[in-house]
Amino acid sequence: MDLLHQFNIGLHIVCGTLAMLLGLVPMAGRKGGASHRRFGRWFLAATAGVLLTAVLGLAVFDFRGYLVGIVLLSVYQAWSGYRAVRTRATGPTRLDGWVAAGALVSSVVLVFCLKAIELVWTPGIIYSTLGALVVMTLYDLARFRFVPLWRRTLWRYDHLWKMISAYFALVSAFTGTVLPQYKPYSQFGPSVVGMTLVLGFGLYYALRPDASKPDLITINRSF
Repeated sequence: MDLLHQFNIGLHIVCGTLAMLLGLVPMAGRKGGASHRRFGRWFLAATAGVLLTAVLGLAVFDFRGYLVGIVLLSVYQAWSGYRAVRTRATGPTRLDGWVAAGALVSSVVLVFCLKAIELVWTPGIIYSTLGALVVMTLYDLARFRFVPLWRRTLWRYDHLWKMISAYFALVSAFTGTVLPQYKPYSQFGPSVVGMTLVLGFGLYYALRPDASKPDLITINRSF
């Protein structure tokens, strides 16, 4: 069992490293191009590997409740960011609503469970992580009230916000784990960088919508 646990940890590290490297290409490169789509798919695959090995490690080998919130947030951000592109033409579906509701309920349940869990990470980081998940899921449930506006404009900002956030959630988990001597800065620092990029990209596309529209529509046709 210990050998399997070590193998799972090694696979988790490999997938995480690949995800952080692959995610740089779609984030920094031309939006909507072939490289953006290809590396975006590879990033999602590597992220799925990170999350699967994390869930396996938490559930079977070494349960650490304080990491469940980060896993939940990363899973949901990657899922919802991908779905923002896939459902651009139709708007959010019932599947998106059920997944959002499930993530919301899970985050609320975890908040109550954390009282009985030893918190190795800074409590403020853990609770803010769960708070971010609650805000995101509530927004996603509210989208059903303004589907036409979402389809016309907001879907592209959803995609940027959630995929960039998913990437920096991975970076935060990495730095928070390997640089514990710099806590809490190693835990929330990457998230600050990620939110700065989200705001920067959002302002760019808001001020230059004609420049962004062809690229992002290409993503929807070929992702």
